[in-house]
Amino acid sequence: MSERSKVQAVLQGKCPQCREGKLFKHGAYNLAKFTKINQECTSCGVKFEREPRFFDGAMYISYALSVGLFLVSAFIIYMFFHPVSENVYMLAIISEVILLYPIMFRTSRIIYLYAFGGLKFGGNKR
Repeated sequence: MSERSKVQAVLQGKCPQCREGKLFKHGAYNLAKFTKINQECTSCGVKFEREPRFFDGAMYISYALSVGLFLVSAFIIYMFFHPVSENVYMLAIISEVILLYPIMFRTSRIIYLYAFGGLKFGGNKR
């Protein structure tokens, strides 16, 4: 049984049930493979995808995270660099999308699995 807290497990991309096994097969910035998620936990064997296309719902979480990030960025630009052109806001948002897409993709899937996956910490083991 892991000593990781739920927050640590989410931030590290670990299994919701055992908090040990990795959710993703490769690193976030391995651009060819960053979307590859393990079918089951390498530690406890629980299946991550609860039903076909289970992770489609994660797009709503991704949208919310993106909007929040963009609002914070716009607020910071407005507070510290005002007045600036609209192009500065657009450049900031486009840069964030390009640089942070792999992280946002993974984070939204992890949060979705923890919230709606029906897996509880310390559940059935192999």
